[in-house]
Amino acid sequence: MTAPVFSGEWARACGEALNQNPAYREAALTWEGAVLLRLTPALESEAAQLVYFDLWHGECRAARAAAPEDESMARYAMSGSAGAWRQVLTGQVPPLLALMTGKIRLTKGALAELLPHVNAARELVLTFAGVP
Repeated sequence: MTAPVFSGEWARACGEALNQNPAYREAALTWEGAVLLRLTPALESEAAQLVYFDLWHGECRAARAAAPEDESMARYAMSGSAGAWRQVLTGQVPPLLALMTGKIRLTKGALAELLPHVNAARELVLTFAGVP
């Protein structure tokens, strides 16, 4: 059975997949900082779905549904609609291009800090895309 995207179960599966991916480990050797991803709801009456990934030098130290305090602990926070995340997670739009064009909004952190990590972001997305 597949876990719904942006659920705690999906986040844990993504974290495990990252830790089993040597290409991600290599590409993310200089990455430092947790990431919070927000799926904005289609309707204002719905709650956003948030997942948290504690990423450190090619290792995912924690992956879970985000708690309210996780946003303050995250170095980066990104937000997007289901359609925007679908484009990123299926590889139609590279993650940094999605940020630069506003498909995905960087709500915490600096884009300039992410630019050196293009390969790590690509490997992260490729890994997440492979999670059922």
